[in-house]
Amino acid sequence: MSRYLLGTTACVVALAAAACGLQEPRAPNVLLISVDTLRLDRVTCYGGPEGNTPHIDGLARQGVRFASVQAPRGLTWPSVTTLMTGLHPRTHQIRNNGAKLDEQFVTLPQRLTAAGYETGAFLSNMCDAPNRGLAVLFCSWWGDAGPPAPGMRRQWMSHDQPEWDAAITREAITFMTKDRDPPFFAWVHYIDPHKPFDLVPEFARDEYDGSFAVNDDSLAQLTLARTPPTPAQRRQLLAIYDSQVSSTDAHIGDLLTALEAAGLADDTLVVFTADHGEELGDHNAYYYHLSSVYQQVLSIPLILRWPGHLPAGQVAEMPIASVDIAPTVLDLLGLASENLGMEGGSRAGLARREAGATGAETTFAEWGDKMVIVGQGNWRYIWNPDAVVPYGAPFKPGSDLGFSIAPEELYDLAADPLQQENVATAYPERTAALRARACEFVREKDFHLQAPRLLSPEAQERLKSLGYLQGEDDMPETMSRLTDHCPPGS
Repeated sequence: MSRYLLGTTACVVALAAAACGLQEPRAPNVLLISVDTLRLDRVTCYGGPEGNTPHIDGLARQGVRFASVQAPRGLTWPSVTTLMTGLHPRTHQIRNNGAKLDEQFVTLPQRLTAAGYETGAFLSNMCDAPNRGLAVLFCSWWGDAGPPAPGMRRQWMSHDQPEWDAAITREAITFMTKDRDPPFFAWVHYIDPHKPFDLVPEFARDEYDGSFAVNDDSLAQLTLARTPPTPAQRRQLLAIYDSQVSSTDAHIGDLLTALEAAGLADDTLVVFTADHGEELGDHNAYYYHLSSVYQQVLSIPLILRWPGHLPAGQVAEMPIASVDIAPTVLDLLGLASENLGMEGGSRAGLARREAGATGAETTFAEWGDKMVIVGQGNWRYIWNPDAVVPYGAPFKPGSDLGFSIAPEELYDLAADPLQQENVATAYPERTAALRARACEFVREKDFHLQAPRLLSPEAQERLKSLGYLQGEDDMPETMSRLTDHCPPGS
């Protein structure tokens, strides 16, 4: 039996035993809010523009904000599956959008269902993803008719992302505030500010004047010409992106207000995070995320609020990773077990500001089975030994243009937060040490690599219609062994 299943079995047995006790205090509710494609430097409490995210900022003032959190990849399905399992993509094997999660891997909702929670998910993305352990699943793509029957195809709702997000907010509020005995787990995943870059008029900035038509065609022209935007064009792009960020922040405010009005805020652990960020012309004049391996895509927020149990207005400075979030939540709920089978570690001690609590000494991110990104302190090392060139749209496979990444790149984020100067050759000893850590990581995980299992053709068509399966680099990747590039015994 898999050690991941063994860990879950042990946990469920322990939870069932605890449920038999007398006068156990009622477990808290859990509200998990995740935002798609949320760039960290557009969130005000993380250094973004003033007024962009008042409700997220309020959450940070009332809870604990983690300053440095690493996503496992700049792609939704791998990142969210890591969030839900506490496992790295090379382990859970969801290395691309459109892959199926093997039954041996257990999700956070499944664990909470076993602990007596009523679970629900309200999604504007990830609708066809491996969503298991949910009593309620609402997806705004499906409209009022609900999910299509197996094997049937049906037109989705119009592509109105703010309305999608409004719909899931309404449904989540109904779910959270209904009368119930068991605690709830509600996961709400917002799609904005995912592209297309469409202005949300009620959140338009003064800087926006419509002088630059921001759309896939205009941005593709800049990318393919390797032309950075002019300052005026960048102001227009950021004004549109920020309007989408503020729109989602307003929906989050509606969720939090509903908790307060229902008298549930003090009894609810709120977890706020994102799947990944976004490139806005920072590298290779690129305006998306799936091809990138840089911090504009891999740095994500994490805020935890639980009144009376976690301190308010605190910042946890030590670095952690998305793989740590699920074990941290379970630990805070008192459901942790040393045999959970998760690869992440609980950072509940950091949230509680306990003496001696530690973060992650080293973090890892991946680009499929082709690259590894290693983080230590302010350093980020990118290992691309086969000099793979991603060809996500608008790049075309086989052309001379792609998202260029050197075989080795090293950046000091303290001196170069935008990662513009590769200093790998200037620091050969540090580069070698981080390469060795990358080899340790892939050797440890290498036995998990296998051909990905795909969703049905109908599900893949639904993803393609959103532009979510764009081309060869976003489809299942051919097998490769990074360990072949590691010295024997490393």
